[in-house]
Amino acid sequence: MRNRRIGFAHERELAVKLWKKGFAVIRAPASGSKTRRVMYPDIVAIRRGYVLAIEVKTTHENKPIYIPCHQVEKLREFIKRSGGEGFIAVKIIGSGEWRFIRIDDLIMTRKGNYKIDKESLAKSYRLSDLVAIVAGNKKLDEFID
Repeated sequence: MRNRRIGFAHERELAVKLWKKGFAVIRAPASGSKTRRVMYPDIVAIRRGYVLAIEVKTTHENKPIYIPCHQVEKLREFIKRSGGEGFIAVKIIGSGEWRFIRIDDLIMTRKGNYKIDKESLAKSYRLSDLVAIVAGNKKLDEFID
């Protein structure tokens, strides 16, 4: 139960950060519950008609993150219906930094789940990158090496 509370706290923290950056933000508090029929992410952030659907994860630096296939598929379904962009937001414990990985950039494992490794995190977006994209100053592909 403690891990869930910590996870909820990270979701709330990100929601507040996005709100302060000018997004309309909704946190879906039941997103981790057993209601699998409803396809919605942890956080939905909207600014100027630009929809970000976000699953929130945490890691310590240099540790990979494994994401169950069903979480990525529910995110894909939500962005298909909303016309938005799907991201995994990763809070790096220790640095307190938030990084954002597009779901299309996730690495599929042999077991059919998804993985975010150190290299993926290094190529990911910062919150300031997403704000610049939504403000119309940049495009997603301008941040990719």
